[in-house]
Amino acid sequence: MGINIKKTLIALDLGNNQVKVKSKKTGLIVMPSALLENKYGPTLYLGGEPDNIPSLYRLRLDKEEKAYYFGETLASWGKSNVNHWERSIGFKLKRYQGKTFQMIALFSIARVVKELETRNPILDLVTGLPSKDFQDESKEILPTLRKLFKGRHTIYVDDVPISFEIAEVKFYPQYVGTVVDNSYRWTDHHLTELRENFSKFMNIRYGIMDIGGGTILSDIVDGLNFNLSTAKPDSKNGAHRLFNHIIKEYSVSSSQVDLMLRNPNEDGKYIINQKGMSPIDLTDKVLEAKALYTTKVAKEMEKTFFEEDLSAESDGINLDKIFLTGGGTYIIDFEQLKNELQNSYVVPDQFTEQQNFIEILKHPETSNVEGYFKLGAVSHLGEFIN
Repeated sequence: MGINIKKTLIALDLGNNQVKVKSKKTGLIVMPSALLENKYGPTLYLGGEPDNIPSLYRLRLDKEEKAYYFGETLASWGKSNVNHWERSIGFKLKRYQGKTFQMIALFSIARVVKELETRNPILDLVTGLPSKDFQDESKEILPTLRKLFKGRHTIYVDDVPISFEIAEVKFYPQYVGTVVDNSYRWTDHHLTELRENFSKFMNIRYGIMDIGGGTILSDIVDGLNFNLSTAKPDSKNGAHRLFNHIIKEYSVSSSQVDLMLRNPNEDGKYIINQKGMSPIDLTDKVLEAKALYTTKVAKEMEKTFFEEDLSAESDGINLDKIFLTGGGTYIIDFEQLKNELQNSYVVPDQFTEQQNFIEILKHPETSNVEGYFKLGAVSHLGEFIN
């Protein structure tokens, strides 16, 4: 008779702008996908230290090892030093080999582990990759990530060792997380079908476009048959394109722009505050940039989902619907997007004449990681062994 080893399931979605991690104990944690070296942290506090200082993380406890502020409060506490944030923005194998990516990945897991009541826990990890990276013709990406994650790790958090072992790692194409999250719901800690949403993916051929911080990822899927999905070429027209439209005219960083876009003031204005300078009102520039970026996304849809059919003089259309997801959906003008597709010379009328031909899926920023967690549960990983 086998011995059941107590394990904990963790799901991880490490994007270019945000990292999301989830466990049953902690629930969902969303953090900036960034590190701030400790030398840039403020050292003088008037009236006592604030209570939102993020923890300091490091890989090894020695004098040569740098320590980094990391965690969910970095967005508020560390925004005055946002120009010094280190990010993992990159593409293909180089991104996964980069030290910043690897530190953020392990620090994110340690962030969850420090909340667990189990000492030296054994973990099962579920995460996702862009479909092209998942399929990776060079066959280097998955082994690189498996080597990074599997095995025993010790991360020092505020100089306290946090040790854990990752026993199993499962990878999925990124879009699968979104579809699964929109198809299943929790009931008394058991996973059951969410039938009204489950049916929306059945018996149709749909495009799913994930607008992220660095990339736009697109797949064409037949129902729930993921083995027959087609991964379209990745586009580097992620949300950073909108950021760059603003950055090139002002002395601000992409992190400052991201924080501004997510946090308009009470009057709906987009303001950036800078040290020793008057606040900058970028509202008009933001609205202009949003309109231009929405047009860029519409062009991406034309190119990705329709131009190939048009050039082949195909009869009819090969898609029934397009679903939008990803953290970048919050900067899209959805009504403008629909109008541009309806007035496109490339998109067939019979597609846009359908009711709700395009839809933003629920919880677009977090559905990937929520779906990974549900995939881990139905695969009997972690504490869901039974």
